[in-house]
Amino acid sequence: MNLKTTSALIVLAAIAVIVYLFNPFAQEEEKKPPKPWFYQVSVDDMTSIQITHKEKSESFVKTPSDTWAFDWDVLIPPNHNRWGGIDFILGGPQTKRDLTETTTLIEDPAQYGLDNPHTVVNIGLTLNRTLEFRLGDKTTNGWHHYGQIVGFPQLFLIADTWGDVLARLAVEPPYPKWYIERPTDQISEINIFPESEDVKTDKAQLSFKREKDGTWRVIDYLVGKESRLVDEEKWQQLLPIVKGPDGVDVAVHKVRDRDYSQWGIGDNSAAVEIRFQNTTEQGTKYTDGSLLLIGDLEPGGEAYYGKSAEEGITQPVLLFPKIWVETLLGIYDDIPYAQ
Repeated sequence: MNLKTTSALIVLAAIAVIVYLFNPFAQEEEKKPPKPWFYQVSVDDMTSIQITHKEKSESFVKTPSDTWAFDWDVLIPPNHNRWGGIDFILGGPQTKRDLTETTTLIEDPAQYGLDNPHTVVNIGLTLNRTLEFRLGDKTTNGWHHYGQIVGFPQLFLIADTWGDVLARLAVEPPYPKWYIERPTDQISEINIFPESEDVKTDKAQLSFKREKDGTWRVIDYLVGKESRLVDEEKWQQLLPIVKGPDGVDVAVHKVRDRDYSQWGIGDNSAAVEIRFQNTTEQGTKYTDGSLLLIGDLEPGGEAYYGKSAEEGITQPVLLFPKIWVETLLGIYDDIPYAQ
């Protein structure tokens, strides 16, 4: 093979490599445009949230501890299982498609149910800014709501599940279990645990349980496992008080290291478990409960520190009314047995 032929082969090989790496004839795959965002705001920018669905409305506010609470005089935190991630959801949903390709302006809001929207959400932002959006009618297939940001003419399709989650916050506010005031006939069991040095070996427990016939019986596990009837008159005077704390306040909204010992709250704390009848969204009845730990008396002497034992990223330090705590723990000194 002569030098000319060798040189030609080298040039052809180089061209082949270039064509392989940078093929000028290859057609680029058409990329689908990203789903447009209805809106986007940072969770850190949010300061308040108000949700109105038809005739129901609820408001939430960010506390100085950077947690969320109901916007009441007492900033009670929402139920963690219901609230967890709501602020991220409100940061902005991706939409199915932007209808502005065919409709630049919403000329007739009534056409989409936006003249009288079923859900209105107002988000307060830092620097005195606000963002309000509305959800109107559902699309024909029922999978999406029509949505609009107030002050902007664009029309969007928002997933119906996103709208339903927000509407439920107004219709069924996410109250923590321990906060809900329940009728006495919904209470099925109350267990009282005194402060203990060793919870693993300490058998101290008073267990009051409602029987099927409506009567109450009590077991003192320090004595044995046999239940005894309670004095109905005494118990009916105690039950409205001990069934749950009334007038709870919040001492600390966020305990960053989850160490509650400085408030006298720990595994050895006195505690009360209140069990009650509840109903699922599908209508199935079941027994639910709330376990509350009781700590030290606060310096003012009007309340005891405490917390809920529910799972969550953080649980606030609560203030339980003194009369509730001392009535509850005082039952051990005078168990209301029937004569």
